[in-house]
Amino acid sequence: KSQKTLFPSTMDYTIIGPEIDPDKGYAVIEIGDGLYWLTDGMYQVMFLTTGEGVILVDAPMGMGTKIQEAISEVTSEKVTHFIYSHIHKDHVGSASLLPKDTAYISHSDTAEHLKMKNDPQRPVPTVTFDDNYTLNVGDQRLELSYIGDFHSKGDIVVNSPAHKVIMAVDFFHPNAAPFQYFGITRDMGEHIAAHDKLLAMDWDIIVSGHEPILGTPEHLIFNKEFTLSVLDNAYTAMQTTQPSANYFGDLANKCAELTVEQYSDLKDIEVYPVENCVTMVFYAMID
Repeated sequence: KSQKTLFPSTMDYTIIGPEIDPDKGYAVIEIGDGLYWLTDGMYQVMFLTTGEGVILVDAPMGMGTKIQEAISEVTSEKVTHFIYSHIHKDHVGSASLLPKDTAYISHSDTAEHLKMKNDPQRPVPTVTFDDNYTLNVGDQRLELSYIGDFHSKGDIVVNSPAHKVIMAVDFFHPNAAPFQYFGITRDMGEHIAAHDKLLAMDWDIIVSGHEPILGTPEHLIFNKEFTLSVLDNAYTAMQTTQPSANYFGDLANKCAELTVEQYSDLKDIEVYPVENCVTMVFYAMID
């Protein structure tokens, strides 16, 4: 097999996002040999050409048929394998638009959820795993792993070791504050722990699922520091706030005030500081 690598120019996209063609509504960029990044500026997808078909990871609801258009722009290969990063429809709601004989791959918890939902837009996976799964197609290899429910039940990390690119969706926003309730995480402890689990892996680029840019280990280290600062601020609030009828609300407001003060330059810091502190205060107090 030919040696696959990441293109050095890819690092430019960790600082500023690509130009989105307004007529097409997306940018598709080869960031490593046969590995493509597709973004509409808000959502992100990864796909690989293998010589035997395309492996697609995620299919956001809002991108619809543009995903196939983008793939056709760079290869004549058809999609043969689809990987669900996790259950959420905004990231995978166009999964049913793929060729009928596509193999759908996911964590077993994701498969259980999709069986229960019986949603025609999210076909039930045909291949499932609990801990690790290696997908070899043509000249590409992906390693899928489960490191805990950092966001939803059945989240996975998709790793292309040859390119040193990983994809972990809805975990964090590179160079920006988290979405509300830390991305509506189902388990703040798992969420915090996932930072070190990801940083222990060998990679140069992370496809985060959101934001106009690609992420780096430095972005993730910063996000870990940010998250632990919010935890500190939750503890500080608990030590300095008088009991009241709206005690939790007061704690969250105090924690938010401290966080916004500390990180005033961070993108989106003022959008959800209270919501993020609500999650963190509950975690600090009762979890």
